[in-house]
Amino acid sequence: MEKLKAMERTYRKFLSTGLLMLLIGFALLIFKPFGKASLYFGLLVFALSFIPLELAKRTARKIAIITLRGE
Repeated sequence: MEKLKAMERTYRKFLSTGLLMLLIGFALLIFKPFGKASLYFGLLVFALSFIPLELAKRTARKIAIITLRGE
């Protein structure tokens, strides 16, 4: 049970980090606070945001498997 709670906290951290990075990437692309460099930096942040989102997805799968097995 404690393992599930720890995994849930990890899942939430990865998900919130990924979504925040997506938001920052979109904001950089829309508002362009650094001029032309904002486009490149926004695309980089947008691309890197998929790493924590993928880790959140994998963690959610592990949580589902553990829950369905009843461990």
